[in-house]
Amino acid sequence: MFRVSRKAFSWGVACCLLCAPEVWAAPAATPVSPGGGTQLQQLRRSAREGYAPAQYRLGLDYAAGNGVPQNLAKAIHWWRRAAKHLSAPAQLELGDAYAHGWGVPKNADLAVHYWKMAARDGHRNTARQAEKLLDGAV
Repeated sequence: MFRVSRKAFSWGVACCLLCAPEVWAAPAATPVSPGGGTQLQQLRRSAREGYAPAQYRLGLDYAAGNGVPQNLAKAIHWWRRAAKHLSAPAQLELGDAYAHGWGVPKNADLAVHYWKMAARDGHRNTARQAEKLLDGAV
């Protein structure tokens, strides 16, 4: 399996996050179902129940090793689930992952596919970033 250094991947994630500040201005993911537990347990529960912001956030945590062991395969898994719920930030992350081969084989076609989805489904800043990436890929 391809391994990328934590610093390199964190830099890539940070660049994407700068393009979607409205995602980070929102409060942390709220659990869909009531119940106690740690913040990570609540995040996982919300992600399993289909809450796209929780799926995206859990993917970021796995990508950066934030509170969990770094695992790019799990990051990709959660971003794919969030992308199915039209999460533009998750679609942007997937495009970057396929463009650079982070946790998945490099695939320019899939990178462009996810970037186009992000541009179509995204917030204004996310769409701008996706358009910039598409301009560079074409």
